[in-house]
Amino acid sequence: MTKYIDLLRAHRQSSNPNASAPLLTPNREDVNLNLPDETCDDVIIETPFLSHEFKDLIDEENLNPSTKATHSKPSTDVSSHTEAEHQTHHFKNTPWLRQCIRHIQSVFERAEQNQACDFSALSQHIQHLLSQLQNDHEQQIMDSLELNISQQTQHIRERHSSLGGLIQKSILMMLYTIKTGQRLKLSTTDLHIHTFAAMLHHIGMAQIPKEIRNKKERLTKKELKEIHQAPRLGFEYLKTSNIDDNIILDACLFANERYDGSGATGLSGSNIAWSARLTGVLSMFEALIHYRPYRNRLLPRDAIREMVKNHKKSFDPDMLKALIESISLYPIGTYSQLNTGEIGLVTHIHPYRPLRPVVEIRMDRHGNPIPPRKIDLTTQPNLTVERCMYEETTLALSNKQHE
Repeated sequence: MTKYIDLLRAHRQSSNPNASAPLLTPNREDVNLNLPDETCDDVIIETPFLSHEFKDLIDEENLNPSTKATHSKPSTDVSSHTEAEHQTHHFKNTPWLRQCIRHIQSVFERAEQNQACDFSALSQHIQHLLSQLQNDHEQQIMDSLELNISQQTQHIRERHSSLGGLIQKSILMMLYTIKTGQRLKLSTTDLHIHTFAAMLHHIGMAQIPKEIRNKKERLTKKELKEIHQAPRLGFEYLKTSNIDDNIILDACLFANERYDGSGATGLSGSNIAWSARLTGVLSMFEALIHYRPYRNRLLPRDAIREMVKNHKKSFDPDMLKALIESISLYPIGTYSQLNTGEIGLVTHIHPYRPLRPVVEIRMDRHGNPIPPRKIDLTTQPNLTVERCMYEETTLALSNKQHE
């Protein structure tokens, strides 16, 4: 693996010689590593409305004109989008995702047993996906993969019992890093290593006793103290597995540091490694929308609202903005209720019209199935999204109707 990382580093330098220093060169000092408390998982949102700050960040009518001009005009024809979705691509996301889950499961099983691991198969698998995103069907590939992941997350968590939550987090971190990294205009090589780092940053959790990491009740102070050792455990495990790339190691060790210096070590701003800053903001977002036995998961819009309202200074503003712009208020795989009352699955987000997704209508207002049809809200100005929900909410509506 060391040889592989060396080759990757050499390729990164040769393919992107003008990359900025904060991206490729970690900037950190030797510090006393007392890891901070993670309290973000327990945040409860009291109101679904977005703050004005958040609205300003994603207002589709106030985009940077120079940025908008470099992209093609959003599609306004749902039939052309649907036709593109059904084109045959060399890349098949379902078998790719299935194999990716197997690779991740193997990695975390080795970590759980504290056995050194060869990460090259997983790394090459991620590289295969990124290479496919260089063709003309990039958006269709990502839309299809995101939809597939959204429909598999619960199955992943339930099927892989003790490690299910860690495997699920790794898959979602992969998705969010790719989407956010594209927004930050990372090269394919840099996107590869930062995605790999984000997927492995929580590997130390596999070495925490499963009775603690999967506990259904809130953790005691003693148990939290053990949880807080996970980054150091992960760092040491990666080192014993011949991972010596600082981008990966820093993401593992410093993702819990905060931009305003509120982390336990006091590192702040650019003194926190670039990979750790990116992984940190994405990890908190994933934690807020992640299922917990003792609380409901937040909707993406509420998770972002929480981060903007109460944790905005904790994160690199460019990275937080890129996350907001790439995730959208109505992500692919969530359900949206229109002002007609009908409910549908979001299947596509227009990059510069995030409030006007493509929705596949599937249910009436009560959650009862109806003949499916697709609606592109960019072509239907009288239709708006009034409510976003997860699948479990649609099932609850249907159950309530039949009581």
